[in-house]
Amino acid sequence: MIVIYTHEDNHIYRSYFIRLFHEYLSELVVEINEAYIVEQLFELSYFHGFICFVDNEPAGFAVCFESYSTYRAQKVLNIHDFMVSKAFRGKGIGHALLQGIEQYCASMGYLKITLEVDSDNMAATRLYKSCGYDDYQRAQKGLLHWQKYLS
Repeated sequence: MIVIYTHEDNHIYRSYFIRLFHEYLSELVVEINEAYIVEQLFELSYFHGFICFVDNEPAGFAVCFESYSTYRAQKVLNIHDFMVSKAFRGKGIGHALLQGIEQYCASMGYLKITLEVDSDNMAATRLYKSCGYDDYQRAQKGLLHWQKYLS
C-alpha cells in the first residue's frame, strides 16, 4: 500500500518518516537530526511525501518537491530522496513506490517526474531504468544543470 502524505494528515505519518529517515541517514556520512528534517519538510507547502507499507510496516519512502515548467505550463514533481528499507529490498517495493508516485502525478496533471541518482548507485539506476526513467541530459543535448551552494 502506498500512502501519499497531505498537509491535513501530517501528524499521522510524521513518525513513519522519522523512522525511515533514521535508517536512510545512517547510510550517509552526515550527522543530521531526522526529526528536525521531517519537521521542516512538513512545513513546506510544495513537499509531497510518499510511504510504502508492507503488512502495516513502513517499507520505503520518497521525498518529493513540486515545481512548475514555464515552458510547458504544467507542474513537475522532483523525487529528491528515495529509499527502500534494507529489510524490504529486492521485493519490488521500489517499483511499487514509483508506480504510486506516477499514478498520483498522472491523476493530478503533472508534466513529468524528475530525479537525481549517483552514477555509482547501480541498484537505483537499474530500478529507474526498468521503470522507464532516462538520463534527460542525454535526451536533451546541450542542456546543462548547474548549481551553487549558498552555505
